Amino acid sequence: MPKFVGVYNADSSLMGELRYLRTKLTKSTSCSLCDLTHGWNPFGKSSWKTARKDLGVPIDLLHKNEANPEQLSAIDSLPAIVRFDGNCWVQVMDSNEIASYRNAPRGLLAALKQL
Repeated sequence: MPKFVGVYNADSSLMGELRYLRTKLTKSTSCSLCDLTHGWNPFGKSSWKTARKDLGVPIDLLHKNEANPEQLSAIDSLPAIVRFDGNCWVQVMDSNEIASYRNAPRGLLAALKQL
């Protein structure tokens, strides 16, 4: 089981991705986790992939419709990063905290590694 799970503020279906793209273009919603890990690249940012590989932080990334009810119940608002503490899921980063690392995926992963 991964130590951390990041949950996007988007659904994983094609329609969910298109809906998110539309709302992102009109600036009616955003996802700081999407911005950090993918931006406009559907295959993911190389800076995220490199930082993840270099730092070895155990994190899975899920869309909101892929997260389980226990993970979702630990989250105040999406996107978020949660951690399983042995008994339950606990939110460790909210959207604003994730956004503070917008151009620094290495910084976000280093912060998680300290938890």
